[in-house]
Amino acid sequence: MALASSSSATVAVEKATSDLLMGPDWTMNIEICDSINSNHWQSKDVVRAVKKRIQHKSTKVQLLALTLLETMVKNCGDQVHFQIAERNILDEMIKIVRKK
Repeated sequence: MALASSSSATVAVEKATSDLLMGPDWTMNIEICDSINSNHWQSKDVVRAVKKRIQHKSTKVQLLALTLLETMVKNCGDQVHFQIAERNILDEMIKIVRKK
């Protein structure tokens, strides 16, 4: 699955973190990672979309987004790590913990 644009990256992340899922969609998570690994420029759009999902009001969506983020950290390279650092994802995770 090639994510051709930022909108397709957003759609893929929303699908992988849907509130309707019973648990993580591992196939979708790995497809997102594969797409990033074959097109490094996509990491920016995917990380931006994951950050939005981490900010979602639903704790289920937040957990699925964190699971996707962990999958990306473990399966994608430095470009994803750089985007996670640059987009201040850790700050968003801290906000979630402080709210609870």
